[in-house]
Amino acid sequence: MMATADQIPTDLTIDLGDDLSPEEFIAAVRNFVGFVNEITESQAGDGSDIHWTVRVREGSALVGVQPQADAPTSRLAMIYRKAEYAPRAIARGDISSAGLTEKGIVHLKNLSELASKNGNSKGVSIWVERKQIPIGASLAQAIREDTNADYRDFGSLEGRLEAIQDAAGSLQIRVKDFLYPRAIKCSVPEKLIEHVFASFRRRVEIEGIVHYRGDGSPISIDAHHIEVLPEDDELPTAADVRGIMAI
Repeated sequence: MMATADQIPTDLTIDLGDDLSPEEFIAAVRNFVGFVNEITESQAGDGSDIHWTVRVREGSALVGVQPQADAPTSRLAMIYRKAEYAPRAIARGDISSAGLTEKGIVHLKNLSELASKNGNSKGVSIWVERKQIPIGASLAQAIREDTNADYRDFGSLEGRLEAIQDAAGSLQIRVKDFLYPRAIKCSVPEKLIEHVFASFRRRVEIEGIVHYRGDGSPISIDAHHIEVLPEDDELPTAADVRGIMAI
């Protein structure tokens, strides 16, 4: 039975699902606490320490962490925002925009691998301020793909601009072309944002730093320039160009 929001003991809780062995349960809690600690340390701008206490809901697989009573509200808000945003960003392949340390990424990868184990039918979820963020197998897969990027080079990709997402200070878009089995993620600088919105659902050519797998297939591109390409019905017909070929 899946947990509901009213059952969640704290504003930062993990639901460990079912059918985990004692060793797996301990490993999951350790990785969850490690993930929280990495985020907490990265949000230490005001210099004050935040100490977490574990809270467990009796008879459940819900393990939460509770800050001390005088923890700065503004810092807690940043921690909760990052805890909610980072897993979602990584699951869709936006590793760099997740804003996590390498250790933080590893902790989420470990949780994702536990979540995808056979028999854990309920899966694993992190609850942030009573909002559920599933930690599925796609998260670990996205991290593995990013880790397996073998090289990068300046180049260009063509495709149709399919999706636009805000990604914590940068714009993430996805471009799909029939040459590739999946959409290619693209990081876009601030200066190109208006151009991206004007190009939505158009065919585009993107120039920038392309990240490749070892087999030469592209994973992502850091855009430097985007050009809108003409649609098929905007291209010259054979009759239009016949005069050009005449001798």
